[in-house]
Amino acid sequence: MRIKDDEKVNRIYQAAIKVVNSDGFQGSSMSKIAKEADVSAATIYLYFENKDDMIKKLFIHLKSRLGNSYFNVENDLSPSKGTFRTIWLSHYQYITENMEEYNFLENFSNCSLIEKIEKENKLDYCPTFESLFEKSKSTGLILNINNDLIFSLLFSPINHLVKKNKQSSKTLTTSELIELFEASWRAISK
Repeated sequence: MRIKDDEKVNRIYQAAIKVVNSDGFQGSSMSKIAKEADVSAATIYLYFENKDDMIKKLFIHLKSRLGNSYFNVENDLSPSKGTFRTIWLSHYQYITENMEEYNFLENFSNCSLIEKIEKENKLDYCPTFESLFEKSKSTGLILNINNDLIFSLLFSPINHLVKKNKQSSKTLTTSELIELFEASWRAISK
């Protein structure tokens, strides 16, 4: 029996991201992904049952990476504007440094396969966000509104601008970042 190679799985994941982002889920195939990863299609089947299994595992892997970027051991998660700013800036840094991964997650966020995966696998950072939002509401720091709405008001503006600026090869200035965070903060704070 062959030992699974983490580096090879990583190459397959990166190839899958590239192929799926360019050709779409339906247009991608295991052979295209294998060619991009410089492995045989048979090698991919040592790691994954089929394309759906690979996409599921890749999605979970990327969502975990995104979650880990929000919450690391150094972050103080007590309810404060500073905590929200730190998480917001971590999100900005993740999406600017990992645009292909982020595009993959965004492209499939409304896909029926992904909806099923999210229901089956509550990912680690979701309870942390829920807890932070609830603590922040109970202390009167933020509005007492639906947590999905808080998440959207906090992160959707930066997601939009990063994607728009990426298309025009622009980057946000420090002043624009501060202005955008402050606008997002005003939308959720009391």
